Amino acid sequence: MTYSATAILPFLVPLGLVLFSTIRQQRSIQRIPGPPPSSWLLGNMLQLFLPPYGYYDDIWRKTYGTVYRFQGCFGRDRLMISDPLALQHILNSGEFEFAPIFDTLFRWLFGERNMAVLKGEEHRNLRTAWNAAFTAGAVRQYQPILEKVAQGISEKLDPSDSPAIDICPLISSATVGSTTEVVFGCAVDDLGAEFVESNSNIMASSASQSSAQILIDEFGGLLPSWLFRRTIYLPTKASQALRTHVELASREGWRLVHEKMDAAKQGLDGGDDVYSMLCEYICAFTNKSLRPEDIVAQTSVMMIGGSDTTAYTLVWALVELAKNPELQDSLRAEIHGRPRTSRGDVAYDSMPLLNATIKESLRMYPVRPWTYRVATKDTFIPLSQSILSTNGERLSQIQVKKGQLVTLGFASYQKLESRWGEDSGQFNPGRWLESRVPQSAAIGPYANLLAFSGGSHTCVGWRLAVLEMQVILSELIDKFAFSLPVEESIEPRYMTNLMPTNADGQKRAAFCVKRVL
Repeated sequence: MTYSATAILPFLVPLGLVLFSTIRQQRSIQRIPGPPPSSWLLGNMLQLFLPPYGYYDDIWRKTYGTVYRFQGCFGRDRLMISDPLALQHILNSGEFEFAPIFDTLFRWLFGERNMAVLKGEEHRNLRTAWNAAFTAGAVRQYQPILEKVAQGISEKLDPSDSPAIDICPLISSATVGSTTEVVFGCAVDDLGAEFVESNSNIMASSASQSSAQILIDEFGGLLPSWLFRRTIYLPTKASQALRTHVELASREGWRLVHEKMDAAKQGLDGGDDVYSMLCEYICAFTNKSLRPEDIVAQTSVMMIGGSDTTAYTLVWALVELAKNPELQDSLRAEIHGRPRTSRGDVAYDSMPLLNATIKESLRMYPVRPWTYRVATKDTFIPLSQSILSTNGERLSQIQVKKGQLVTLGFASYQKLESRWGEDSGQFNPGRWLESRVPQSAAIGPYANLLAFSGGSHTCVGWRLAVLEMQVILSELIDKFAFSLPVEESIEPRYMTNLMPTNADGQKRAAFCVKRVL
């Protein structure tokens, strides 16, 4: 079969532009040292992102430094960056945005007006409104809700059920429950059953990583954004599930917003939840910086972003405490002391070892070890420490071309010996108690960590997540002792998030549990 030039021209032109752009981008970073690719098709992607988690990234960081070049699929060069100054610049300068593949994914999952995809003034206005709902003062009022959720975990955790208990379902269910109460002002059961099931299915299906998935994602990144976005309308089960999820999230979001707007207009107390607060704001002010659809659009974001991400960090904290019984006993003694505020509430911020344990868990096990950006213009990335190029030149900044893909190594940054000490690869909450952590300009919003990202796309609910971890971890360690069963292992595996898995790669974190109170 033969094809005319006219027939194949629409395909050749975009492909030619992609190839030209790729060649132009790669010329600017070819002098950056890095590992040789394992193949042209998959580059270094399998080594970097498949088990064992972090093995090659640690080796390459120690070999090549805080910036190195690695190869993605189809021979496309990318940068891995863990240099603190470079990360700060990329996250805050406005010269980089989400890579097209992730911009498309966010649109598929969350719709067209979610915080991750809006830009410019629209994004700033929306963030300003949502930030007001998650200030330190606003978050403190949610403490009773979180304490009730934590007590619910204790009541369901029965050490007599099994010699080894998988803690993941309990904590995941609890964090979903706390998110719905704090953000939506209702219990999970009050949301539409279809939406709750769809949310669970989407989270389960997205928690995957394979050579085929990596290849598909990379191929999608080669397509023009407008074309790749249209693939959600393909007649496949995955595309149908995504379309259904967005529809259900919109339906539930509008139902909640209409109820709360009606209550606000009638002067009724709609509650202290985030949605009620924002709806009251809309009714009280005539300016259009925040609209009802801007609240509805975040429904799926809140459900997906506020559940397993916190749950996984709690699991990793329990893993490390189970490995170190003395540390666990010391933390339990601190929790038994329970310092209180003048109002009689538990003062979780006044518990040094509890907070050091949470910070160290976030440092060692960032839920998102990597994130991705693309340069929006030809620019330079500054470095805090110069690197040696392949031709022997000392570089204090790196030139990148528009369209260059960069991978931000959050996990690598949080293991830098120059920043966290020679024992940076070990779990040691003592570094936070002994003031052995960086005191320089903050990169992320919490403890100079990037576990909640940074810049304009910092996790809007990070304060709530920290309080939730404080409350739940205190409740569990106060009443139970945790140890690891000999017959099972818990290993980190990159599955979109850093998930606790068993030896078969399945989501599971089994503990031997003993009641102490």
